[in-house]
Amino acid sequence: MKTTFSAHALRIASLVLAGACATAAVTANAADFTGRGVFNFKSDSGCPFAALAGPANECNRLALDDADTRAALDSATHTIRFANPRSYADKAIVGDVLLQGSGRSSGGQRVPLTFHALLSRSGNEWSVSSHAHSPVGGEFSDIRIDPYQVVVIDGSSERVVLTPTQISETLSKPSLAARLANEVVQVRDNRTGVARDADITVGLGLRKASKSVARAQFRAPSAKGRELSESMRQGTWSLELQALSGQIPRQVVQRDLFLYGLESHPQLQPLLQNGFRKNEKLVLGAANGKGYLRYGGRQHDFAEADASARAFLQDSFIGLVLGWQQQQAPLSRAVADAR
Repeated sequence: MKTTFSAHALRIASLVLAGACATAAVTANAADFTGRGVFNFKSDSGCPFAALAGPANECNRLALDDADTRAALDSATHTIRFANPRSYADKAIVGDVLLQGSGRSSGGQRVPLTFHALLSRSGNEWSVSSHAHSPVGGEFSDIRIDPYQVVVIDGSSERVVLTPTQISETLSKPSLAARLANEVVQVRDNRTGVARDADITVGLGLRKASKSVARAQFRAPSAKGRELSESMRQGTWSLELQALSGQIPRQVVQRDLFLYGLESHPQLQPLLQNGFRKNEKLVLGAANGKGYLRYGGRQHDFAEADASARAFLQDSFIGLVLGWQQQQAPLSRAVADAR
């Protein structure tokens, strides 16, 4: 199981929001998912930001990238099975699993941790790559994450591709490849003085030689004295993503648009087709509870802005850092762990 650094870095550099819907047949402890879509299910280990997750804690995620992929979730046995009968001419991502948890940092603080596995098909063969997101660096102990195993259907047989032990080890001890990746993924805290609203720049490269690729800001001024969740539903806030480089791959942008609920929005079709140009911005927000989306100099009403922003803040590396920074001061150096 491995992830090349270049692929990992491109995912870190991606800054878009997206999502979709499909069908799910649900029983008390099991659910079957079919069709291209993004599905959330309960995390018994908690969510990164409780105020955004809601009382059901449905912040774990399954994504199916095409209509040929099916997934079966059994929460009683903590097993997720993937099936796909199609043969692919080129390697293609067909689904993913995202599990939310937490760990104790070397300084003794409990911090949110996210495990993310991508499932791909090349011909009739399965492959899996995985990595972890954390808002602070270092190794972690006392890992708390739901003990799922991931299984793929190979013809008439099944094969376990991820175990609970592997997932916990990915979160607790970054591999050599992950530590090297961390050295070239730079996160800068842009806040000055007493500013609390989250504002970061992500760069790729070694320290002073790094090149800025993205800036992300999350403003929620009306959250003071209120739950952040309530503020995002009824107040004024904004999540702004800016590409500082024109080199963010188009396929990365496209998948993120799928994941966070925006790929079908008419205003974002140029972004879906062409990717980000340098200095382009995508903004989600609300004014007095009324959601909007802004891109290409135009702003449109968007009732789903709250849902898309919540998913991005909890599920993505950049969102996890923004959410942590919004609640903590100052920002510790953020790290994305890849394996």
